[in-house]
Amino acid sequence: MFIQESGGQMIQKFKVIFFSEVNSKFGYPILLDLCDDDNFEVVALVTTPEGRVCSYYDGEKEQVDLELYSRSRGIPIYKPEDIRDEKFILELSRYHADYNIVANYQKIFDEKLINLPNYMTLNFHPSPLPRYAGLAPFFWMARRGEKKSGVSCIKMSPTIDGGDIVMQKDIKLTGNETSLEIREKLFQASFRLFKEVKCKITRGMLDYQSQDRNKRLYFGNPKVSDMTITHKSSVQDAFNIMKSCAPKAAFLQMQGQLLSVISVGWVPKSNFIKYRLSDGSLYFVPEVQRLKNDKTMC
Repeated sequence: MFIQESGGQMIQKFKVIFFSEVNSKFGYPILLDLCDDDNFEVVALVTTPEGRVCSYYDGEKEQVDLELYSRSRGIPIYKPEDIRDEKFILELSRYHADYNIVANYQKIFDEKLINLPNYMTLNFHPSPLPRYAGLAPFFWMARRGEKKSGVSCIKMSPTIDGGDIVMQKDIKLTGNETSLEIREKLFQASFRLFKEVKCKITRGMLDYQSQDRNKRLYFGNPKVSDMTITHKSSVQDAFNIMKSCAPKAAFLQMQGQLLSVISVGWVPKSNFIKYRLSDGSLYFVPEVQRLKNDKTMC
């Protein structure tokens, strides 16, 4: 669609359907920026089904609400249970969108939805794809003490985080960050990347290249066992597990039970638990006893 500015110049206005979790701190600034850009029009928001939120942001003081913001801007909102439903896709097709833009939306797209817009479906993923595809990249980067990271924009495909690379930014880490600290660094980098991709869209310069599948590194949601320190863990492993869970508690396996631990130190104190590891000992501050079985944490 083309619109005429007050000076008489014709500019193209790109219509966007935006996909994100309703409480996503990743998607929220991208949505705001799109709404404030005269070159783009958000014609619909597709978000979390009624009553559900993304657990990534549980317990955080500052919350966002993409649905509330979209209503204030008069943007139609959809909260489908099944994004592959033909009636839902038919409804979206009436907007004749130029792009689907996806940022922190945890459902798998099929080809009909991917191919719906006039141009393409773009997905912003906070990792250096093909490395760290999948959910919870920040947990796994902290868990592995990663020092090299990055963020990606891809042309979405039915393979999870497997589409062609549109643009990327490299990010350096120290290897000592918590998962929350990594998240904040990669969210900021992703927003900068989004601004660059947006410029390429308006200039008609968007290009892409295939991912190197041989370098693909995929992780799912962490299980309790991934968050648990045992006698087989090394001192470095224990610290990495603590960092990957922070600011939430990690787990410590003792006498067949799991304790949640919120702090670790080198000097023993009266309320610390001494725990021998494979290459040394640490002193842990326990919180409460919890979770006696190994299930996936969502």
